[in-house]
Amino acid sequence: MYLSLHTARHLVSVVDTIAGITDPERFPESCLAVMCDLLASDSVVYHARDLRTGTVRHVEFHRVSAPSGDGFRPHHVTLSVTPVPTLHATVVFSRHTRPYTDVEHDVCELLREPITSVLRRLHSARLVVPDLQQTVLTLREREIVRLVALGRTNVAIAHELALSPRTVAKHLEHVYRKLRVDGRAAAVARVLG
Repeated sequence: MYLSLHTARHLVSVVDTIAGITDPERFPESCLAVMCDLLASDSVVYHARDLRTGTVRHVEFHRVSAPSGDGFRPHHVTLSVTPVPTLHATVVFSRHTRPYTDVEHDVCELLREPITSVLRRLHSARLVVPDLQQTVLTLREREIVRLVALGRTNVAIAHELALSPRTVAKHLEHVYRKLRVDGRAAAVARVLG
């Protein structure tokens, strides 16, 4: 594959933009425009599905100068990634004017690893329990919620903290009452925001 110096520099700039994203909610919005420009596309569509939560994220970027027509873009290049087993994401570049070249397909493929890497990092960041010092929960309740967020059962939590499963259940009852939620998933969701 031969890349012109201009394309190589542009690709490095796009990869730097992707790698610098720290906010999971801003991922597609932060880089779709630069990715669209990199491949001289009329539009870029990002679609992701988190199989664990059922969440679907769909974001589109359309170049203002793109031909309006009927919205149909006959030329596409697609990049699908699975950064973690429960997250599938697809980026579709499209344009109306001309087919994508082999080099443009290769450039798109070069985006696979940076996109996979940042999505993996951002997905993991969502699973980290934030500091609960500001809540009304006790130190022990915060520890139990942290372990619940990691997927531990009451028995596993009890074993890890040298408590009885009934004591863990009682702590969780207090957490539910204090957070005004009905169960484990709701407590974790409330804490994770």
